[in-house]
Amino acid sequence: MAGIRQIAKDGIADSKEKIEGLKSELQGLKETEENLEERLVEQNKTGLNLFEKLTKFKNEMNGFQTDIKTSLAQNNKNTSEVLSDIKVQVRLLSTSLMGLDQRVKQLDQTVPTRLEENYKMVSSQMSNISANILEKTNESLHSLKSEIAKTKYDQLKLSAAILSLEWFRNNISSGLIDSKAPMVVAFTAGVTESKSYWSSGNLIFSTIIYNEGGAYDASTGVFTSPTDGIFVFYVTITAYSSNTISVDIVKNRSSSVRALAYGGSSYQTGTNMAVFSLGRGDKVWVKQHSGQGFYTASTPITSFTGFMIS
Repeated sequence: MAGIRQIAKDGIADSKEKIEGLKSELQGLKETEENLEERLVEQNKTGLNLFEKLTKFKNEMNGFQTDIKTSLAQNNKNTSEVLSDIKVQVRLLSTSLMGLDQRVKQLDQTVPTRLEENYKMVSSQMSNISANILEKTNESLHSLKSEIAKTKYDQLKLSAAILSLEWFRNNISSGLIDSKAPMVVAFTAGVTESKSYWSSGNLIFSTIIYNEGGAYDASTGVFTSPTDGIFVFYVTITAYSSNTISVDIVKNRSSSVRALAYGGSSYQTGTNMAVFSLGRGDKVWVKQHSGQGFYTASTPITSFTGFMIS
């Protein structure tokens, strides 16, 4: 029995310890429950605040969405109006471009023709102006050269007259001639028609200006001395345009002197003079040596002169 009692006692003691343990655990659970209740209350408070915040945020989001929808609607309206205006402008621009394209095509067709017409007109005007300038320049040059040739001719006549007078005075002083009947042989002849291609033979000065004694033949261009004496001959040759021409004064088929008009520029003039002792019947003329073409005018520029000095 004692053993049983001891076992029962030990069992009771062990049960008490377990009960005490359970009490302790129960107390811990109560404390835990209280803590949980406190935390739950706090969480409920926090949850309420969070709910309020979420509600406020939701309301704000709804207002924002409403504003966005309003803005989008207004933007869509404005965009539609702008697009309509742009479509109208595009139509107008397309119409203008079509008109411009047609105008460009017309210009493409007419511009070359107009350019060609204007070019022809300007070319014609420039040609006329150039021709007029060249003609006036040539006329001025011809006039100047004619004056120079005339001056030279006048000087030549003056020199011949002085020589003749000197010869006449000397012969009269020496009693070699009869002062009452001096013999005069002198001529000047020229050509009045230019020949651009003349390049051979005798140069025939067919226009007689003076022919005292009749020794010069205008049909052949040959001077035939009617008497023995000393004679002076002078030739002037003007080249045609920019040609080069040279001629010789010939005595009885023998070239004696040469006149050269070199074509470095337009209408150059060449001159030369020769003094011959001629017997009765000797002949003098002018012939081509080289080159071609001579120029003259109605008042001779190209000329041939001769006269006896003794």
